[in-house]
Amino acid sequence: MSQSEGAIGTYEKWDFDEGTELEKREPRKAPKGALSPERAVALLYVLLALAFVLFTTLTIVSLQRDEQLSGKLKAIHGQLLNVSQEVENMRWKMTRCQAECGKELSDRLRVLEERDAPEPVLRQLAEVKQEQNRTLALLDAALEEARNLSEILCTRCPAGWQQFAKTCYFFSSAAIHWLAAKEHCTRFNAQLAVVNTEQENKFLANHIMENRVFWLGLTDMDKESNWQWVDGSSLTLTFWNSGEPNDAGHQGEDCATILPNGYWNDIPCAMPRTWICERSC
Repeated sequence: MSQSEGAIGTYEKWDFDEGTELEKREPRKAPKGALSPERAVALLYVLLALAFVLFTTLTIVSLQRDEQLSGKLKAIHGQLLNVSQEVENMRWKMTRCQAECGKELSDRLRVLEERDAPEPVLRQLAEVKQEQNRTLALLDAALEEARNLSEILCTRCPAGWQQFAKTCYFFSSAAIHWLAAKEHCTRFNAQLAVVNTEQENKFLANHIMENRVFWLGLTDMDKESNWQWVDGSSLTLTFWNSGEPNDAGHQGEDCATILPNGYWNDIPCAMPRTWICERSC
């Protein structure tokens, strides 16, 4: 510091160089309450560690919940499978009862009506027939409800059916003519097999025993040589055997079958053959 005199008086003046040297020798102190860089870095590491622990904890809790949810979903899926199977079995039993029991009762009533019976007996027969009609109507309604419920719950093919892709197939053991086989499939909300791909045709052939021939849902009975599937679609992909279809014989051959080797053949529709039904699941 130096002194200076003038008209105003004596005053003191800091020397600039001297003040600069003091600042160099004595670094500034941090304000009270401020963190040093070392403490700030340490605190940042602590916060990162806490964040990692929190993230790991949340991940573990989420995985545990997912496992619990997966277990519950599997249990629900298993219950749906059981319910679907029960509904489908019930529907099959109801359909068989409708076809067999109803026919048996109708045949008995017809025999009684053909006999010479007094008026009271005829009145009782009429009442029994009315009751039969009411019962069949109720059975039809219950069967339709079961069919709707089966379609909603369907998660796999019913017992006795084979699955390929999203379609279920039934391979019969009995032999009937083509129209009867078509009607039989309709009773189970199905149709005679319609082949759309080569893979599907191979699947059907692999389930045919060597001594069996199965009806397909393919016919040209409406117009000769105009082969149509039962679902109304035209024939585009074919696997006819060599020389087929040939419409041989005086009766003609208007219905198609599939052989164990996967090739098709046309034969008379009135011949008894086993059949294949298909339905969506």
